[in-house]
Amino acid sequence: MRSASMQGQRSLLEDVIEQEHGQRQHLQSVVLPVSSGLAGRPDSPSPCWPHVSLEPEIYAMPPTQGQVRFWSLDQLNRGNPALNMPLMWQCTGHLDVAALTGAFAHCVERHEILRTTFELVRGRLSQIIHAESSIPIPVVDLTQKTGESQRVEADRVTRDHAAFRFDLKAGPLLVLKLLKLSPEHHVLLVTMHHIICDGISNGVLMRDMVAWYQALVNDSVPALPDLPIQFADYAVWHEEWRAGEEPAASLEFWHRTLGNGFSPIKLAHDTDAAAALTPDRTHLTGDIETLLIPRDLAARAHAFCIRENITLNMLLFSVFSGLLSRLTGQKDLTIGSPCANRNEDTEELIGLFMNIQILRVRLEQNSTFHDLLEQVKTWTLGAYENQALPFEDLIYDPYFSESGSSFEIPIFFLYQKSFMLTGRIHGPDGDLDIVPLRSESPGAVFEIMFAIVDREEEGPRLQLEYNPQYFKSTTIQRYLRLFLNLLESALNAPETRVDDLSLLSALERSRQIAEPIFPPSTPERARESGAAPSIVMPAQEASSELLDEPSDILEQQIAELWQSTLGIAHIRKHASFFSLGAGSLAALRLITRINRVYDMDLGLASLISASTIASIAELVRTRFTPNTASSLVPIQPAGSKPPLFIVHGVGGNVVNFYGLSMRMGTDQPVYGIQSQALVAGQAALLRLKDMAALYLAEVRKVQPHGPYKFLGYSFGGTVVLEMAHQLRAAGEEVALLGMLDSKTIHYEQERSKARSVHGKVNHRVQRFSGNISSLTLQAQAAYILDKISTRAIRYACMLGAKLNLTRVPAFMKSAYDINYVAIQNYKLQPYDGHLVLFRALEQDYDEGAYDLGWGAIFQHGIEVHDLPGDHDRIFLEPNIEALAGSLRAALAHSEKSA
Repeated sequence: MRSASMQGQRSLLEDVIEQEHGQRQHLQSVVLPVSSGLAGRPDSPSPCWPHVSLEPEIYAMPPTQGQVRFWSLDQLNRGNPALNMPLMWQCTGHLDVAALTGAFAHCVERHEILRTTFELVRGRLSQIIHAESSIPIPVVDLTQKTGESQRVEADRVTRDHAAFRFDLKAGPLLVLKLLKLSPEHHVLLVTMHHIICDGISNGVLMRDMVAWYQALVNDSVPALPDLPIQFADYAVWHEEWRAGEEPAASLEFWHRTLGNGFSPIKLAHDTDAAAALTPDRTHLTGDIETLLIPRDLAARAHAFCIRENITLNMLLFSVFSGLLSRLTGQKDLTIGSPCANRNEDTEELIGLFMNIQILRVRLEQNSTFHDLLEQVKTWTLGAYENQALPFEDLIYDPYFSESGSSFEIPIFFLYQKSFMLTGRIHGPDGDLDIVPLRSESPGAVFEIMFAIVDREEEGPRLQLEYNPQYFKSTTIQRYLRLFLNLLESALNAPETRVDDLSLLSALERSRQIAEPIFPPSTPERARESGAAPSIVMPAQEASSELLDEPSDILEQQIAELWQSTLGIAHIRKHASFFSLGAGSLAALRLITRINRVYDMDLGLASLISASTIASIAELVRTRFTPNTASSLVPIQPAGSKPPLFIVHGVGGNVVNFYGLSMRMGTDQPVYGIQSQALVAGQAALLRLKDMAALYLAEVRKVQPHGPYKFLGYSFGGTVVLEMAHQLRAAGEEVALLGMLDSKTIHYEQERSKARSVHGKVNHRVQRFSGNISSLTLQAQAAYILDKISTRAIRYACMLGAKLNLTRVPAFMKSAYDINYVAIQNYKLQPYDGHLVLFRALEQDYDEGAYDLGWGAIFQHGIEVHDLPGDHDRIFLEPNIEALAGSLRAALAHSEKSA
């Protein structure tokens, strides 16, 4: 029911209405004839507004200032897709299309705004509320297509739907489409114009639709809260509020807070951004990159907020402000921030309640991060109390307009709790799971929208929406990494000057070279013809959700491979392999199965770049194999410190180093060096000296000169020793030579002699039995054949070494056996330097030397760090934390000594 006071404010459309052909028609009654332009013509029914009753009551109501804003932007470019709010919902299970259509019909009936259009009445913009309407759901049947062809067509339809060109006068402003991928797999496309909704509205629509669908399939009544008012009632109330005394107090707050004379942030564009777009993306004006804040860093951020009595929003807004200052060199920053602008009367409504607020940050030369945080905290508390004042009232206020202040806001910040939830509907014919997917970006009328979407299942995720005509994706990815760098630095030392926080340069993942983060002098911002005016508004409020479940057949297949290989019942498509607690052997089995099923040549290091089901599926679709063309694998390439290079063990892979690298801090670049025997299509080197020389050539592409920092795991310890020898011979400095539970070949030979022949046989039998105990007969046969094959490769390599061969053919890709032969034929030489040895406490040779045999080699001594766990479990929780702490301390000490 509508409140009586607000009901009395409504006026029926009794006079002239501007027709599409520009003429006016006098109405003889309060009922708008069907022949008018609003309702559609009986002789030519509108396909996009299929039904209006013969004698509808059509109301003309005032718009909000936010609606005026979006209508004005639309007038500059009629049907501009950048003003759309596209959504995607995956529907898995039994879908009743008739019930789905009925559910949306009930939503349209419940929320007047979903049957509203906009046009001029007596020269003033009005929102025209229609009595009833039905929104069709066309079905696009793609079941006859499979694999790549189905995906390509689904992507095309999705992009087109997200870019639907709305007619604000004719309507409707909500359009639907259903993609049928298989009998029990559909994707529902929902696109609304921003003039009738905001981000929170998307969650309301999904909740109401699910409730109605559940009720319809089960012949029940939906449990939905009553709506005391409608959006148009709010618009009337808000106009009355603007005519009262409260706005004056809000204006005074903004006068005090913003001052005058402010100007836009000038963030340098990538001059080659547009040229770098692939042919199928040259038209794009909107794209999104995301990055999850690591759990340990998020936990530290929450703890910091509790100590400082602030919200996470305040902390992250402060970090973003500091980052912009560092990127641009500007000390006076003006940043836009969308606010919900809702209360208990409006929280259940669909509508454009969102308002824009402005933060002006002014940093002094000696401003610390804590100073910046206090500015943001003070602004946030005051802005919340004054969020009802429309952004437009600031723009036209003489205090600002006459002082040269510019409300051109190209950069926005948003923090929000996720409001899009998954839903499961139990029906008589089967269950239906509805999961929100990440939708297409239809374009942007701003440069950057930096959002943090905080989801219960994964924590806060950075989401940066940008215009790819201005910025390359690699630049945006670097900004996300730099944000994490600055967040960690701020948490470590909040009393540090903002300019001194550790954020100097970034190593781009794709190019693997160091680049400064500070841009050159900023050129004038390029203007495209027909661009938006100086008031630049966000078109989408981080409403999209990342997919958690497989979205097509390929992802479902890969998910099943992961589940069966890793022994985990359910794995989300965006869950990282490294968060599942699986080790390198499980990784090897997984990659082997994927390669066999899809005829790929992925290496283990591919998991560094593609660590999720979704990303592996993309590799299969594109037939792309990352991290297999080089031994150098950028695990965490961003940061200002000299990089740390970690060399592989005898098995050759670098998967175990991922968790360790993520604990080194966001300012510490880490590169893994995988075995050259794993590099696709290349001959395998037999001599350890040649391996070291190859690795150094790749290392020096990233870091041309020392001081260098190395850590070698197991077999890799001997390799980094040889690399250090070669660098010293070239006149370069080695700041850190570290080994992780590495033994000399002599130590290993002594351990082998200490075992009885009977003990060795028992050990091998037990290991063999353990490896095949859980396999089927067919898998056991394959395992035995593989063992025979790799043992033949070892003997062939041993013979090649005796014949002084330096390499073996590419098909002999058993890294373990090649590396085994290489170390057997390597002669250790004394090293005029120091060793940092990270030693596992649990050793299987009690009589062995404490220094694992290295005492006679290092002439400047050995520093030993004892670590919990054994040779393999030092990489597992909780042992890895001790390893990471010891390694961070060693790196810090090497910097002081350099």
